[in-house]
Amino acid sequence: MFKKIVFTFAFVVIYMSTFAQNSINNYKYIIIPNAFEFSKSDDQYQLNSLAKFLFNKYGYEAYFLDELPEDLKRERCLGLVAEVSNDKSNMFSTKLEISLKDCYDQVVMTSQLGESRLKEFDKAYNLALRGAFETFQNFDYTYVKPSNNTMDVEMVTADVELVSTEALSPDKKFEQETTTETKVTTAKVDVATDNTANLFYAQAVSGGYQLVNSEPKVVMVLWVTDAKDVFLVKGKNAIVFNKNGTWVYSENDGKTVTNKVLNIKF
Repeated sequence: MFKKIVFTFAFVVIYMSTFAQNSINNYKYIIIPNAFEFSKSDDQYQLNSLAKFLFNKYGYEAYFLDELPEDLKRERCLGLVAEVSNDKSNMFSTKLEISLKDCYDQVVMTSQLGESRLKEFDKAYNLALRGAFETFQNFDYTYVKPSNNTMDVEMVTADVELVSTEALSPDKKFEQETTTETKVTTAKVDVATDNTANLFYAQAVSGGYQLVNSEPKVVMVLWVTDAKDVFLVKGKNAIVFNKNGTWVYSENDGKTVTNKVLNIKF
């Protein structure tokens, strides 16, 4: 008879009970580009200047890229980028639509379609932009610093039965070891030798933190959970957690569990 050893493993299963939808009220600033995509020059028809003027007129804080306030320079996710599109224009009318995008290029809010049938381009674009701005004029905007997302954390225990390989034949023993290895392989990473030992700075963003390297470049986004020192990694089947004072990145692709040590400064 084979010797059987039963271990009980605890797994942390993290899922979102509610995930706060992005709202324009979660952003402090509006960033106005020097030129919109369809423009042939900076501030053509003075549309960019008009956009900045109208945002400020209706109670928002709007800035051009070359005049950003210091906190927005440090933390670009505080602001939304205003983009204006004329994709729906035709030979009979000028139609403009304003989209506000966050620092991950995700659309947070889109305006109504502003339209003008005037033939003079400068007047037509001006009138169409003002029409699109009625959306923001009528929106009850108040900047509210976003709170952390609400997460539910469930501890799930599973009994895993392992068969001792002592009584197995060499062939069976190899088969058992191979099967086990393909299910879960944990890669232990030495801080001194792995490039993840580079220092990452954690910057607060809506719903969590972004990790920035020395370039500076955003290398990872962490969503907060209700579990202390446990973060979900955006776009990955992974979490980052603190174990005995060390930050660990743990990813599970369904076959392999890979752990890496991260040097994070919060």
